[in-house]
Amino acid sequence: MDRSAALALIAHDLKNALGDLETELSQLIDDPAPVLAQRAHLHCTDLRRQFVQFLTLYSAGQDGLRVLCEDESPIELLEALLRQWSLKLKLDDHPISIHLRQTASPPPFWYFDRRLVQLALDSAIHNATRFANGHVWIGVHEQDGQLCWTVDDDGAGLGADDPGQESATGLGHALAEAVAQAHRHANRRGSVTLDTGPAGGVRFTLQLP
Repeated sequence: MDRSAALALIAHDLKNALGDLETELSQLIDDPAPVLAQRAHLHCTDLRRQFVQFLTLYSAGQDGLRVLCEDESPIELLEALLRQWSLKLKLDDHPISIHLRQTASPPPFWYFDRRLVQLALDSAIHNATRFANGHVWIGVHEQDGQLCWTVDDDGAGLGADDPGQESATGLGHALAEAVAQAHRHANRRGSVTLDTGPAGGVRFTLQLP
């Protein structure tokens, strides 16, 4: 997917998300229940995330995204994503559970751009929850001198039809590719792969040097 196509998909998704949010806010006028307010707030957060994706890809020039790498804790980022997505799935009454995959102890710190990596993983988790039958797993480990973030689902696997007829799968992959390529060390760059996962669904892997 080229950059122009990715931007067009984000704009389309933003339009739909704004329409959904407008409906939820209208319902709140008639029924100002706390759970509806929480759901509307969460969808505002989702809308902000999509808008940031749009700005991120829009700002990427021919040389790719600009990164600000700092010494970060990989496991702290995963735990924050786990809390965020567990709450989102609960408020949406989504029949999917998200889990932290137990692997060999990840490195306590790694140099990466937390904002960009979180954007990429957010998109990967979003896609996984749409294809999963019941479970999504997120994890991080070191392999061959690279930091490997993984997102697994227990869905139908590679080549499965999009159950929601949505565009976010290609969009998420385009964003993750841009984030991966922006992380460089010496003569190595980051990469993204999609393979069959341990549960038979898709494994998304973001590798950073």
